[in-house]
Amino acid sequence: MAEGEAQMNRVRVRWARSSGRSLVLLVILSILIALIPAPIGTSSIAYAEDLCAKRYVAGGDDIPAGQDIDEEERYPNKLRVDHLNQPAPGPWCLFNTSKNDATTSNYISSGQLATTWNMRPDFITLTIGRENATIVDEIDSCFKKVKDHDFTEANVCFAMILANESAFTQLKNNLVTIFQGYRLLMYGRPWLIVAVTTVPNPYAQATDVISKIPLLCVPLIDTIPTCTIRWVQYPIALAVADQVIQKLNKTIYDAYYPFFWGTQGRFQLVDVYPKFKGHCMEMKVTIKTTVEHPEQEGAVHQHDSPEVNMGCDNTWFVKGDDGTKTPQYLDPAAIGVLINKSQTTKGMGVRVNADGQKCIADLIWEWDTPEPGVTPLKWKLKYPEQPNSDICN
Repeated sequence: MAEGEAQMNRVRVRWARSSGRSLVLLVILSILIALIPAPIGTSSIAYAEDLCAKRYVAGGDDIPAGQDIDEEERYPNKLRVDHLNQPAPGPWCLFNTSKNDATTSNYISSGQLATTWNMRPDFITLTIGRENATIVDEIDSCFKKVKDHDFTEANVCFAMILANESAFTQLKNNLVTIFQGYRLLMYGRPWLIVAVTTVPNPYAQATDVISKIPLLCVPLIDTIPTCTIRWVQYPIALAVADQVIQKLNKTIYDAYYPFFWGTQGRFQLVDVYPKFKGHCMEMKVTIKTTVEHPEQEGAVHQHDSPEVNMGCDNTWFVKGDDGTKTPQYLDPAAIGVLINKSQTTKGMGVRVNADGQKCIADLIWEWDTPEPGVTPLKWKLKYPEQPNSDICN
């Protein structure tokens, strides 16, 4: 009897020691898990949701990264919350790897592509290209010239981008490399869908601003000629700017198209460019002048223009800082001496705002490519919704 009790005591001791070791190991494992950083572009909460059914990885530049807007307003989050997280086949994890100022080159070399692989995605979106050198001048140095009303210089700036064939060749080659990486992923992820977006034009259309030039220049009275000579150059610059965006989007299309056919439509190109027409940046301009008239015994007249929006009223772009460069181009006055001149240009910005982000999310969800026999993207993701054409309105 005593021997049996002793054996039971030995069993209890071994069990206690084993339980103690297991508890210690569990504590150590919990600490290690807590120390593991969340993937790029995610919060700790998003990482904790790794038990979800599907994985969505959003990549690209300042547009999906949502520069100057809150996280919940960025299109990857709008897409997940408004569309993907329905009862089935969700819920989804979102891993937003996009970064402000990202180019196609550093998308490959700085971790976005590798992180996409590591996340084992079921759905990928990509918006990239407009930050590439020298294409970035479209929303950088050329943009500053437009804000300063230096339209001839802006025209030259846009034309130089358009003529830089090597920049567009590099863009296409990098995109092909990225898409090849996605295609390799598809071999191990048989339901993976990739949506690639085009880029919106932040500038007004040339035909929309021509009629506004008299509204700005005629009230200036004594400087109507010099004002008009400068501002008729504005639509010309806008036309070239639009050509740059169209060439950028054509390059994206040319890189994507072989992968669309090679994967039986698992690559999808979502063209956001048409929907952003009429929703360009604001450009509210006011010009003030003071003219002295020696022929009228030194009379001084103040001639100011009203605020005229030389951009779009219903904008989908974040408003930027004011432009206040002195409009030296107004000299000389047709009659009298121009003794004072100033301008204020308000609202110009190139970052997509919350309304534009929602439009991109809705377009991705509803996009139905015109290619024959191809279904809307949401059907490819196994959502049996009816098509909805009333989007981005």
